[in-house]
Amino acid sequence: MIRVSSSVAIAVALVGLGVGVSPAGAEWFADLYGGAAFTESTHISFDGKLDGMAVAGLIDGVSFDTSFSVGGRFGYWFESLKLFGLGLDASYFRPDIRPQTVMSKGQIIDRSGALLGVPMNTRGADPVTLAKIDHRITAISFDLMLRWPMLVSTNFPHGQLQPYVTVGPGIYVTALRRFDTDESHGIKAGGGVTWEFTKNFGIFGEYRYTHFRPSLDSADITLKTHISTHHFLGGVSVRF
Repeated sequence: MIRVSSSVAIAVALVGLGVGVSPAGAEWFADLYGGAAFTESTHISFDGKLDGMAVAGLIDGVSFDTSFSVGGRFGYWFESLKLFGLGLDASYFRPDIRPQTVMSKGQIIDRSGALLGVPMNTRGADPVTLAKIDHRITAISFDLMLRWPMLVSTNFPHGQLQPYVTVGPGIYVTALRRFDTDESHGIKAGGGVTWEFTKNFGIFGEYRYTHFRPSLDSADITLKTHISTHHFLGGVSVRF
C-alpha cells in the first residue's frame, strides 16, 4: 500500500493556504486527463552487499515500455490576477522495464536473480539480458500556472482559447518489483491549450515533462536511477 508522506501533506497544505487567501470570485477548475508517457533510457546502479559479497556496479542503457498516463488536477485561477493560477495534480503511469540486453559494469554478483529477476555475474563489463519488470509511479505535484486569454467575449470573459504553461515541484512514489517503495522529490513542467465550449466546460491538450531520482532499498542493496518522462495528454476541464 502506498503511504502518504509528510511531503504530500505539505503540498496539500500549500494549496489549502492559497485557497484560504483566494478572492471569492476566483475561477475554480477540475481537470481529468489521459494519454501516453515516454520514459527516456537511463542507467541503474547498485550498491551494498548481496549474499555476503560486495556489490558496486550499474547496468547502462535501460529502456522502458511506452505507458498510459492518467490523472486529475484541481485548482483555481485568480480573479484579480487573471493570468495566474494554482493547482494540485495527481497522476499515475507504468513505465515497465522491457525485455532487453544491456551492458553491466562493475561488480554485480546475483546468482539467484534477487535484484531484477535474472542472474547477473559481472566483474568488469558484461552483457545482461533483462526480463520484463513491473514499474509503477504515482505523482503528486503543486502547480504554478500561467495562461493567456484569447478570443475574449461576453460569453467567454476569460477567453474561449487559453494557451497555458505550468511548473512546480512534485512527489514521486516509485514501486519496483523486489524493492521497497520510494518517495522522491522532483519537478514537472509543461504547457498546453484549453478550448472552452461554454463558460463551464472545455477540452485541453497538454505536454508535460517530469524528472526525479528514486533510491530504492532491498535488504542490504540500494538501487539508484533517474527517471525522465515525456507525457502527451488530453482531457476535459470543468470550470465553476
